[in-house]
Amino acid sequence: MKKEAKFFKALGDDTRLAIIALLSWREELCVCDIMTVLELTQSKASRHLRYLTQAGILDDRREAVWVYYRITPDMTTLEAGIVKSVQAHFGGKPYAALKKKLEAWLAKKCDSPICKG
Repeated sequence: MKKEAKFFKALGDDTRLAIIALLSWREELCVCDIMTVLELTQSKASRHLRYLTQAGILDDRREAVWVYYRITPDMTTLEAGIVKSVQAHFGGKPYAALKKKLEAWLAKKCDSPICKG
């Protein structure tokens, strides 16, 4: 039961839900993308990302100095169903501004030399 409690606790935070929303719209994002769009410090973003990773919701991969996150495909059927239900909610009006902010940041980022594609 501890694993399930940690999973649900991970979903019970506004910032972590916003991170899941961002990753619902993009297959993978760099920590810098999440920090910029959500206006978080690096330490705060890392803390939330680590919590989501430890709860089994996110996977990370390293590329040089960059760390990229994605929603893990290795969840249980129950967990995957819950995350899919939560993701379906992100299409609503309250999340439109967040999605627009992500798209604007990625467009700006890709106009600069740091764009990874």
